[in-house]
Amino acid sequence: MNKTVMWRNLVLALVVTLAVAFFLNWWNFKSGSNPVAKNFAGNGGNCLSCHNQTTPGVVKQYGESKHAENKVSCLDCHRGDSGGKLTVNHYDNQIVFKPTPLNCSRCHPAQSQQFDHSRHSAPAWYAQTGATAFTDKQLKQYGLSSTGKYNDLYHMENPDVTKMACEVCHGIGKPNGDGSFGDCTKCHLTHSFSLAQARKPEICGSCHLGPDHPQKEIYEESLHGVQYADKGNTWDWNAPAGTLSSKNFSAPTCAICHISAFGAAPGTHNVGDRLSWMLTPAQAVKRPDWQTHRLNMQTVCLECHANSFVQDLYDNADKVVQQSNSNVATAQTIIKNLKDQKLVPSAPFSSSIDFKGFEIWHHEGRRMRFGAFMNGPDYVQWHGIYEQLLDLTELKEWDADIRSKGPRQFTAQDTSKSTKNP
Repeated sequence: MNKTVMWRNLVLALVVTLAVAFFLNWWNFKSGSNPVAKNFAGNGGNCLSCHNQTTPGVVKQYGESKHAENKVSCLDCHRGDSGGKLTVNHYDNQIVFKPTPLNCSRCHPAQSQQFDHSRHSAPAWYAQTGATAFTDKQLKQYGLSSTGKYNDLYHMENPDVTKMACEVCHGIGKPNGDGSFGDCTKCHLTHSFSLAQARKPEICGSCHLGPDHPQKEIYEESLHGVQYADKGNTWDWNAPAGTLSSKNFSAPTCAICHISAFGAAPGTHNVGDRLSWMLTPAQAVKRPDWQTHRLNMQTVCLECHANSFVQDLYDNADKVVQQSNSNVATAQTIIKNLKDQKLVPSAPFSSSIDFKGFEIWHHEGRRMRFGAFMNGPDYVQWHGIYEQLLDLTELKEWDADIRSKGPRQFTAQDTSKSTKNP
């Protein structure tokens, strides 16, 4: 065989191979076949015939999930109640496009109830909207104040911005049309619902990060986070719920400390069950039944640490919180006196002094508190107490300068939604 014939045959073979591969891919796509299709059950097969073409990524994620493995069909999750506010007719199926905790509660009643009692539920949305987004019945149901004022900064920033900012994270507690509150998929990403993914700190870090609540960064700085970075790839992320211990996790993640059943600590979807303080307000306060909550968390700690170590950490962290509260109180008193004496505008966030006071508690004060309980010394020191004292000193200098100039005249205050009481 001469070289010309040999090259012609090689090119022809290559063309035929590519043509066959293209045809097989085209046929799989047109016929709706998918390598994970065998995992679909019941009406999942009907959904598959369309969604394998329109949203193949969703099909792949679902097909690899425990839901599919356990024969949970698409309609088991997406089924809508007849006449329900979120129910639509979708190719002769009554469905909800985005399942809510009410849908999830059909199979996960305990977890849904625990979530509903947590700060991740309605209180998360209330933190930005105040009482205005809730009925009297809902306020009573969730123990929320009917006089709670909405977040002035949230309303000043314009809904065109906040819907892609604050609302993304605070939407974990947003009211739904079926009467439920919250969004399970903020933590359990659709459609894979991976146990490993929900246990890893990255999912918590999608919201708990940044200048005001840098739990992700604090965790990474802590020795727990260092252990995760070093050994996390060897941990048993898919171990059955209720079996986790120091034998398969040599250091905790966010989920292990706050949610997972670990050692002798029972699991919970109420992220406050193991927290003794409410650290986010201007003045941090102990939670109701805080002693029980503290014991709940310490049960997790004692899986790896001696009791004396745990007690020392809590004693020292409590003192950091108290110092933070004291500095914030000093700043707020200065600002209140200036406003009461009409030396600065009274409307919220109407002068740089308001922003300075806000950062002293909302950024620096919180960072100190979180850093103390999560073993992040840099956040207690340089991102916390140092910056708090620096800003407090500057605030005192502003106060003295303003007072030296005497009373001032201000124009009528704005009474827009961003500043008035609801």
